[in-house]
Amino acid sequence: MGTWSTDILGNDGALDTLGALADRELSFTDLADELQGDYIESDAGAAVLALVEVALAARGLRDLPHTEAVEAARDLLDDERAAWLLEQTDRVLGVGSEVYELWQEASAESLAEWLGKVEQSVEDLRQALGSAAPVGAVGGGSGD
Repeated sequence: MGTWSTDILGNDGALDTLGALADRELSFTDLADELQGDYIESDAGAAVLALVEVALAARGLRDLPHTEAVEAARDLLDDERAAWLLEQTDRVLGVGSEVYELWQEASAESLAEWLGKVEQSVEDLRQALGSAAPVGAVGGGSGD
């Protein structure tokens, strides 16, 4: 994972996800497949976290310069998908997640800074969704 800052979008995997989202080539089915195993590769973990951030921007809760991705998110990241992303964050931030392992290998200060940002975004999206967000399966083709 090419990382240059502790920001959630400060890595190659996150920016690749935003590019796919902006181009409307992001497949939630493919992402769900990548998250099925016991181990989550860094790009899949970074994608989940990036999508949490862009879901916040699509709801007016973050100011991101990635306007095309935010516009696409308004169409694609409905409450059901956003709730599904929140479910995935528990695994992305735990044992069996490469992105988490990589941050553990960094300095304790960097890990704490990154984790604080991620946890704040997760909490902000939980608050935005409230208890009304339905939870269900994710599927379909491109942009699914």
